[in-house]
Amino acid sequence: MLSFRFQTRQLTMRQPSVKQVSQGKFQFGVLGACGLFYIACAFQTFCISYLLPSAECDLRMTSSDKGILNSSPFIGSLVGACIWGKLADSWGRRSVILTALAIDAVAAILSSLMQTFWPFVFFRLITGLTNLAAIPVCYPYMGEMHSSKFRSRALCWAEMFWALGTVLVPLVAWAIIPRPWLLGSAEIGFRYNSWRVFIAAAAIPSILSVACIYFFPESPAFLLTKGRHDEALQVFRRIYHWNTGKPHNSYPVKRLEMNNSLEGDGGWNGSGEVRKESQSIASRLMDTISQMGDLFRPPLLKNTMIGLSSLFSLQLGYFGFGMWFPELFNRFEEFQMAHPNETASVCEVANMEVATPQWVLALGNGTNATSMMDCSDDTIQPQVFINTFSIGSTSIIFAFLTGTFVERIGRKRVIVTAMTLTACCGAGSYFVRSASQNLALSCFLQAFNAASFSTLMSVIIELFPATLRGLATTILMNMSYVGSIVGNLLFGLLLDVNCAIPVFFSAGIIAGCAVLCLFLPNNKNAVIS
Repeated sequence: MLSFRFQTRQLTMRQPSVKQVSQGKFQFGVLGACGLFYIACAFQTFCISYLLPSAECDLRMTSSDKGILNSSPFIGSLVGACIWGKLADSWGRRSVILTALAIDAVAAILSSLMQTFWPFVFFRLITGLTNLAAIPVCYPYMGEMHSSKFRSRALCWAEMFWALGTVLVPLVAWAIIPRPWLLGSAEIGFRYNSWRVFIAAAAIPSILSVACIYFFPESPAFLLTKGRHDEALQVFRRIYHWNTGKPHNSYPVKRLEMNNSLEGDGGWNGSGEVRKESQSIASRLMDTISQMGDLFRPPLLKNTMIGLSSLFSLQLGYFGFGMWFPELFNRFEEFQMAHPNETASVCEVANMEVATPQWVLALGNGTNATSMMDCSDDTIQPQVFINTFSIGSTSIIFAFLTGTFVERIGRKRVIVTAMTLTACCGAGSYFVRSASQNLALSCFLQAFNAASFSTLMSVIIELFPATLRGLATTILMNMSYVGSIVGNLLFGLLLDVNCAIPVFFSAGIIAGCAVLCLFLPNNKNAVIS
């Protein structure tokens, strides 16, 4: 881990640098700015779930196509993981966040213009390549801006913004998708209807996040690993001024020096000088591969495998169950309308015979796909938005409580307990008999999952040195998106066949990794900056 030497006029101090400038308004500002990134990520992740019933007709989607579309952002994130991770450790945390969000906003708006399935999927891949692939950089960025005493609390509270995003997505969808808006027509081959407006509106949080993060500085820990001591000192003075209100020049630290004995490589050549970046693309590629290899060799191998396995299981459960909740709630509503005052299990509802959509009948009769098809009646049931709003609200409450009490309870205890309860809720969903029971269990499943995820990330960023932290967090989190892809495809392919398989498989994976997290190292209040 990093340690810095602070020189003042009177004395020399060696202690964590962020602690030296205190905790205050600056850290809350960083939390809020990065929180907008979390909201943007929630929009780009879950917006697909709410347009599926409406876009199904326009894009002629089968159940398998829905699974592909739900998985497309996560597939894109796998491609961008190494790119953004390496850039975060060489170019800077802040620069990566700003660039990724800007590209994401453009891709989201362009996707709303696409009239056929595969071009639409392509631009959703781009949103995953940028937004989802780069959001892990927020964890080291925020972690390096907070002292060890408040780091876990800040990262857990950041989960409130993700939960807030999951609340805002259905509200915005509810406000836009049911509207009878239409620009163009099927006859001219261009339709810009309400669900496309919703896709474009989902880019607004990304734009707002760029505007806010632009006004915050680069991580001082990153600057110091690159030998940019004067710039790092200016950042500390700025933080000091924000938190205390005192002039910049009254900051007691006058000089920063890296204690390079604690950093053997990964940016340091052992002589105290920062290793220069290779100019050759091939050399940079080999350096990235070498750094990735360090994550899978002792002494980091154990941390890497535990982190990867745990994140994989949480993503599989969260996005496997979570991405299909709107679809399941929609089927419950259809069942209630077809069979009033009756109850049914999730599997019975999933296997319920439903009327064939008119656009499918039209295609079967040979009707031209670009004309004479009315997609206006294909929309999501209003109760679905209310249900998902309830889930997000529950997650916000749990995120606040987790951040407030995580250090008192113990991070490992929170992770293991929350993951175990997540698995129990997932398995229990197989036995519910009504929409209200399904809603209650869904609220607790998502809340426990989010609590374990945010607490786990607060541990993971402390397991790797600063010169590998950006690469490690992006690789671990984005490789864990394989769990998201598996979860989406699993539910998409098997939900209509035998829903017990994806339900119990996902729950079993989460329960197994709860046991694995017992082997996480105890590193409370570790110094990372």
